[in-house]
Amino acid sequence: MSPNLANGIESQQPQRSHRFWFDDGSVLVSLVPSVYKVHKSILDRHSTKFASWLLDATDPAALTLSRALNHAKIQVIAIPGDQHIATEDFETLLAHLYHDSPLRHESSFHQLSCILRVSSPQQLGLTSLFELANRDLVALFPGGPAPFTHRHPTEYLEEALELAMQYDIHLETKKALLYSVATSTNFDPKGEYDPSGPGSDDTPGSAAPHLALSPRTLRICHRLLASLIADFTPVLFTVGAASHMACTDIVADRWMSDVITPALADGGVGRPLETLARITAWPWNEKGVCDECVESMRAEWSEMANKVWEKVSGWVEEAEQEFCRD
Repeated sequence: MSPNLANGIESQQPQRSHRFWFDDGSVLVSLVPSVYKVHKSILDRHSTKFASWLLDATDPAALTLSRALNHAKIQVIAIPGDQHIATEDFETLLAHLYHDSPLRHESSFHQLSCILRVSSPQQLGLTSLFELANRDLVALFPGGPAPFTHRHPTEYLEEALELAMQYDIHLETKKALLYSVATSTNFDPKGEYDPSGPGSDDTPGSAAPHLALSPRTLRICHRLLASLIADFTPVLFTVGAASHMACTDIVADRWMSDVITPALADGGVGRPLETLARITAWPWNEKGVCDECVESMRAEWSEMANKVWEKVSGWVEEAEQEFCRD
């Protein structure tokens, strides 16, 4: 399909941009219904996709657009509608390219998400900028076996997760976001997307759409949470063993009240990293456990957390294969 047909230039009244309309601009960019007059060299410097959507000034669709804007003949870049580029995202990109509001490490999450989407290979393919946005998202949502959820900006968790799922963000960050959303949010209150639920199937037609997460992501969160609970439950209900029998007896006496009960109260069964961190930080020596045994048990619990984090990779991979992209 030619760019003019895919773009639908002639189907809507064009709206001239007030912010990105430069008198010395060399090309019109049509993102229906908005039109921008910018510098072709700047766009071409960052992506090869624009050249493939370029219409000559004499092209009928380009002429129609120019006349509608009372403008002389000029080349037109007609961004196809099937690229699904939001006007706000594109204008955020232009603000970056023209240094009005460049993406920085301290930029807002909203700006970062706009740049990440529009620069991605699925949209405009600005490789270097996409890598920069990817790096900033990774810095904002770090991964690893530490109980990182307390460091994540909770107001952006679900939106950040969907970005990670859609645009193949670094695996450690994708794992971290999946873990955070699955274990610390009520991501599917009615369980409508639970693949293990009664009457569930791969395409629940009656389920209410989630504001931020796709059905695929919701199913993967369910699978991950189920795997975490199944894996950690026997660990939680197994009393930690110390090197000395006397110390083991003390731990056994305290295990129900100080380990299991708090975990049952706050959902720690499904939050193994946080629960293991809490067990590790508990003042066992104040309860009579010797320093040697405390040190060895803490090393063991730390290793358990590392193993959980390693297993998350496999669980996520299995779930992603089970629920393929639409």
